[in-house]
Amino acid sequence: MAVMVILAVAITGLSGSMLLSMSLNRVNRDSALAQQAARRVMEQIESRPFGEVFAAYNAAKGDDVGLSSPALGPNFAVAGLQVQHGDADGACGRVMFPTQTLGGLEQLREDVDVAALSMPRDLNGDGVVDALNHATDYKLLPVRVRIEWQGVSGPQHLDLETMLSPR
Repeated sequence: MAVMVILAVAITGLSGSMLLSMSLNRVNRDSALAQQAARRVMEQIESRPFGEVFAAYNAAKGDDVGLSSPALGPNFAVAGLQVQHGDADGACGRVMFPTQTLGGLEQLREDVDVAALSMPRDLNGDGVVDALNHATDYKLLPVRVRIEWQGVSGPQHLDLETMLSPR
């Protein structure tokens, strides 16, 4: 009887360890998928002509005319990751810029406060941080690629941030 109790406790402990290991494997897999997707999108962004990046990856359709290749917009799917509950666009990934929407127009702004993107910051090189739209005259472009997914332990996210400049 004592051997049976010891064996039952050992099996229970082993089962718990196996379940925890499987959960950690899923967390690691999801994180790796998110990192790969963020790097892939950042490489796509960097491969576009610098002056087209904002127009190609923002939500506005009106500034897509004349692009060398089709605009992709800000949202993208990430295969293998589950979208967070309540995500309106159904895509785990999003390209973000320091913007403000005024009058229905998404504006690239220097005065937006986003510490992770080193903002506010002079984006057009005139030596002044102002409240104007710099969608067409930026010389620096802060970019954040964010992946948000529903993981085994709840909502997760990963951010990849960089500052682009012309080559």
